[in-house]
Amino acid sequence: MRNQPAHHLLAILVLVLSTALPITAAADAPLELILVRHAEKVDKSAGSGLTTLGEHRANNLARLLQDDAITHVFSTPYNRTLLTAKPVADHHHLPVIEYDASNLSELAEKLRDMEGVVLVVGHSNTTPILANHLLGTDFTVLDDHIYDQVFVVSISRNGDATLNMLYTEPSNAISFLQRSSNLVNMKSIKR
Repeated sequence: MRNQPAHHLLAILVLVLSTALPITAAADAPLELILVRHAEKVDKSAGSGLTTLGEHRANNLARLLQDDAITHVFSTPYNRTLLTAKPVADHHHLPVIEYDASNLSELAEKLRDMEGVVLVVGHSNTTPILANHLLGTDFTVLDDHIYDQVFVVSISRNGDATLNMLYTEPSNAISFLQRSSNLVNMKSIKR
C-alpha cells in the first residue's frame, strides 16, 4: 500500500509522455504547401467566375484534398481564385485568407513559418513564381490553357524543400502531352 502513490505517479508520467509524443511527431512533420492556379474562368475580366468545367475542377480539387488535414486556405481576391478555393475551404470548415500576389517573396516567407497543409490558389503568372520563391527553381508562367497542375511543396523543419507535381481532373491536353513526352520532368525537385 505504501507504493500506491508511486504507482499513481508512474501512471501519470506514462500518460503525460504518451500524449506528448504525438505532439512532438506533429511538430516534426513537414510543412506541405499545395499551390494551384485557379480553375477555368469564364472570361478575362477581373470579376470572372468559373466555367462549368472550372467548377468541376474546383470540386475535384476538394475531393483530392478531402483527406488532408488542411490548416489554411489562401487566395488572391479575384472571384475566380476565391471560387476555386471555396470547395476546399468549405470541406475543411476554414475561411479563405486573401493575399496580395504583388509581393510573392513576402508570402513565401510567411508560408515557410506555417505548419500543416496549406492550399494557395493563384494565377498562371503567380503560382509557378511562388514555387520559385519556395524552391529556388526557375519556373516560368503557365500557358494560359493549363489549369490542372498542382505544385506540392514539402518543407522539412530544417528548411529542405522538395516538389512533387500532381494533376487535377479533367486533365488538360497540353499538360498531358508535356507529361507524355517528358517535357515536364518535375516529379521530385530538391532545394
